[in-house]
Amino acid sequence: MPYVFSYKERHSYATAYDKMIQARATVFGDRPEWHAAIKNSREEDEYDRTCNPLYFVSLNKDGEHSASLRIMPTTGPTMLRREFHKFFDDCPDIISPDIWECTRMCVTGDSASPEGRAVTIQVSKALCRIAFENGISQLSGLYYKNMNRIYRRIGWEPFLLTHAQHEQDDICLGLWNVNPSALRHMSERQAMLF
Repeated sequence: MPYVFSYKERHSYATAYDKMIQARATVFGDRPEWHAAIKNSREEDEYDRTCNPLYFVSLNKDGEHSASLRIMPTTGPTMLRREFHKFFDDCPDIISPDIWECTRMCVTGDSASPEGRAVTIQVSKALCRIAFENGISQLSGLYYKNMNRIYRRIGWEPFLLTHAQHEQDDICLGLWNVNPSALRHMSERQAMLF
């Protein structure tokens, strides 16, 4: 089960938080378009410090980072509104108390392996369940088009709102529905043989 905690609670989950921001530095450090704020091989940005996001962090059996992400309300500052709207000609401004933004999804394990797939599904299920229990009906997020294969593999694909050519791949903006059906579908995928 992933660790779930807010930025204000990070000291109670110091190891998980530190492993997550180290992994984020590795994954996002060479992508200047993602505005990585790296210091001491750790990536922590203004959204972490000012928006008190909720984190989902999974560590493997050796205590190393496997997968993580964060969510924030769209009624406050969002990465889409402040950073990424410029990539899209037709970018919607998503503001709703029941739609939260999912950012900094970071998978360091092999998502094609049975163990990596299980961890990715585990984090996604925890996200979907906790979001649903707290009245969140959708999650918005930015992702590269090649991530669609991972979302298909785990059984929780986003609805594409818009996309734009960016370097060698399309960058996409999508919405994930948060409901019992999505949870059930991911559980079915988790039970399937790889």
